[in-house]
Amino acid sequence: MLNWFEGDVHTNGVRLHYYRSGGDTPPLVMVHGFTDNALYWTRAAQALALEWDVILYDARGHGTSDRAGGRFGDAERVGDLIGLVEALKLHRPGLIGHSMGGATIALAAAQHPQLPRFVILEDPAWFEPPPDEPAEQAAQRVATRSNEIAVWREWVRGLQTGTREFGLAQIRARSPNWSEIDQNLSLNARLQVELTVFDSYPQQQSPWRNLVSQIQCPILLLIGDNPERSAIITPEQAQEAATLWREGRWVQIRGAGHSIRYDQFEQYIEAVRSFLPGM
Repeated sequence: MLNWFEGDVHTNGVRLHYYRSGGDTPPLVMVHGFTDNALYWTRAAQALALEWDVILYDARGHGTSDRAGGRFGDAERVGDLIGLVEALKLHRPGLIGHSMGGATIALAAAQHPQLPRFVILEDPAWFEPPPDEPAEQAAQRVATRSNEIAVWREWVRGLQTGTREFGLAQIRARSPNWSEIDQNLSLNARLQVELTVFDSYPQQQSPWRNLVSQIQCPILLLIGDNPERSAIITPEQAQEAATLWREGRWVQIRGAGHSIRYDQFEQYIEAVRSFLPGM
């Protein structure tokens, strides 16, 4: 576990818990995904802490931050991130986001273009449909997504009501190649998440095409290649994003699904480190 100092900031109507490595180095804020928490970043955060002042925080409704209380939209999540940056007086931090966190930092960078030094998006939760999607296909996609969310919610509920041994068995069955430490971090995050966040977040569409063109800082987009492991962004989407951004690159990590840094940590950290010099 992280042996860093930790604290709370009060912003945007909530208390957010954070962990920080500190030091006289540039700030780097890591924003976790849906049903994860700040400590889900532990291994990557430790790997980057020699060169960066790394800050991790629990999103509202997650970890040990305040419960969302039904307020869990884009505006709340972006407002929380901006409030954290301002409260900690971080000057032009780098931003890394996974899944929901990726969608959050992309929106923050588009709305506040002078805020970030750069953004790194790990398989961001971009579910915006193609502009020319037929109505029948759109209806099927929405129905499929709703069913997936319902199953996901019940799975998390089962983890929260079962024993720890049951929960670890569930995590191991889904991700047998993860380290024991990562499996325990994954379970801990699911045990802490507020179930009501399922009521709003997953149905949002994250209009990434418009956002990407508004981001002024350099972008690194990391995608997996295994849709069976829930990888979201396809190479076709990544290539389309590359036609829209001002400055950026995308890298596909072989053998990875949605949680790229858990599935293929060495490839993940190599891609991140090759992007960071000069940032």
